[in-house]
Amino acid sequence: MELARPVWGINHILSYGQSYSHGWEGSPTLTRTPKAGTLMLGESVRPLSESAPVWQAVGAPVFRPLRATMQEHFGGPVLSDDAEPDLLGETILETAIGHWRGRMRQDGGAADSDLRLLGSACGVGSRSIEALSRGAEPDLFNRIRDCVRLAMRAAQAEAISYGIVAILLLQGEHNNFAMGGTGDTTKYAELMEQLYADLITDVVHGIAGQEFVPALFIYQTGGLQASRTNSIPQAQLVAALTMPGCYMVGPAYPVPTKHDHPDPNGYRWLGAQFGKIMHRVLSRGERWLPLHPVAAARDGSAVRLIFHVPQPPLLWGHPFLRQRANEAPDRGFQLFDSHGEVPIAGVALSGATEVRVVPARPLGANALVRYAGADRGGCGNLRDSDPAVADECYEYRPSAGHWPTAELPDLIGKPYPLHNWCAAFTIAIT
Repeated sequence: MELARPVWGINHILSYGQSYSHGWEGSPTLTRTPKAGTLMLGESVRPLSESAPVWQAVGAPVFRPLRATMQEHFGGPVLSDDAEPDLLGETILETAIGHWRGRMRQDGGAADSDLRLLGSACGVGSRSIEALSRGAEPDLFNRIRDCVRLAMRAAQAEAISYGIVAILLLQGEHNNFAMGGTGDTTKYAELMEQLYADLITDVVHGIAGQEFVPALFIYQTGGLQASRTNSIPQAQLVAALTMPGCYMVGPAYPVPTKHDHPDPNGYRWLGAQFGKIMHRVLSRGERWLPLHPVAAARDGSAVRLIFHVPQPPLLWGHPFLRQRANEAPDRGFQLFDSHGEVPIAGVALSGATEVRVVPARPLGANALVRYAGADRGGCGNLRDSDPAVADECYEYRPSAGHWPTAELPDLIGKPYPLHNWCAAFTIAIT
């Protein structure tokens, strides 16, 4: 599969999925100053309606400098930056695109006027992957068609070349709880692959008329949205390891959240991670796989896990449970065999790419390891040593409506660290 690269005058990055793609609980906004070389279509990355099967720009469908905006949960016009904070707000797009363009600039890429990145959010909150797929009723998939057509017209009006360079899919929570969609690992992976294929056929080839295909960048659902079986997170990991053109930037659990969604800092933090991986894959042409296990084997009385680690060595870190750093029970690990869950006596790093888990009783048949399941808060403490950081810094603005629990002195004023955290997984022990 030949991936599209950022070579057009307007390089479109489309986000799709459910509420994480639309900035639910992402207010008050933080990214209010546009960065050079980044655009949105109309007055927001989001359309006028949050859930209609059409994508209508807020205001005139012309290119404007990219910034985070606030809207009511059902959509509507852009509200003042001083509006009440319980609104649609910051999304991952503002920082993902800003971070990617900044890394291009550092690498000596094209001038901002020659190569611009356009971000558009097309998702709908609280929808299964089935409801977002082509042919569903209502036809929410049509939001992407409309958005692309409008962007193409805007580019043609300015005599600028246009192409779709990346699709960001943020979905999985609805299916993870079997809320009107499949909860089966294999079936979900098949639906994700079909959705990507339909986007390529219907939109990329059919509307944009481009030869090369945009990469699909996904995250892994988790945290307070995790389930005990990890079926959907496992499907997302399988897709990232086997589906051509699909890249997992990492799990969602490390960043701070309000209730079930990232807070404004959480969206920016996760967005910068998307931008980091998009740059490595599409600008530099690097191979990318998330931090994940490649083998689990009995080692005497213990279990030895070997990982693919993007930037060794492995380290223990502290993901967030809502807006507080968290130590997951047993570092996020669980052991099971044919008799049920096996208590854990200890978990330790045993090398740059290895973890050793010691059961409190001998393992029986059909043993497996699970990481970051709901019984562990949907998270774990395992990360790598990637030194990358975001351009943006953690902010706390109580006067703007930030929750008091977002006051984290160790982070305020410091750039978001972009470590790669271990994906949630279930793996058999050999």
